[in-house]
Amino acid sequence: MKLHPVVVEHLRKLVSFDPRVFPWNHNTTILYRQFTWIQEKAGIHLPCSKQHEHTPACHVYGFHDLRRAFATMNADRLTPDALQALMRHKSYQTTQLYINMARQMDEAVASLHVPDFLKAKAAP
Repeated sequence: MKLHPVVVEHLRKLVSFDPRVFPWNHNTTILYRQFTWIQEKAGIHLPCSKQHEHTPACHVYGFHDLRRAFATMNADRLTPDALQALMRHKSYQTTQLYINMARQMDEAVASLHVPDFLKAKAAP
């Protein structure tokens, strides 16, 4: 997987830099626990709208959330083919879902109400 040079440079500065972005010699349960622990220490507590018995995992981001954010934030910066390759989607239709979501979010943000006094402050 190719990484942006800025990301590579940042990773090189880490004490435990490894050619693998996420080196892990343990089972995935420990990885998820560590990811949950980091978020809890950072004060992340997401609402869970599902009607079920809640667990700590309900209130933090999962690894797929990182993939989803990457796809949505880069959908308008990359060609569809490049995004599909980076996401390793077998189907273009899957990639297209993220592209459509990004466009919907852009349209939604553009249509949000902004009070006039904030518009005046934002003007150059």
